[in-house]
Amino acid sequence: MARHRKDLGARKHVRVELHKPGFLIPAPEAPWIECQILDVSDQGTCLEVGALAVPKIFGLAFTADGGVFRVCWLVWRRGELIGARFVSAKELRQGLAFADADIEGRKAPAG
Repeated sequence: MARHRKDLGARKHVRVELHKPGFLIPAPEAPWIECQILDVSDQGTCLEVGALAVPKIFGLAFTADGGVFRVCWLVWRRGELIGARFVSAKELRQGLAFADADIEGRKAPAG
């Protein structure tokens, strides 16, 4: 169920509640790990991952065949829940320069 723009509080994007299984992919050759996709927006997602250690950059498959796939950047963790933003193709082409930046938004060192 989508929330109305007036009900978003500080959020900029409408989140759609999903509560469906997905697959976290910690590394390209790593096995897929089932997780629960709680909600999703244009910019990111909230996942229930249990006690799983989650890398800063990971893949998320929305379907078992990987037909719907996004690259994600870990933004926050609260117990068994994580929040992640989707990484754009442009960011991937730029070599993930932001990967060395901390979560508070400082820019990564040049070089």
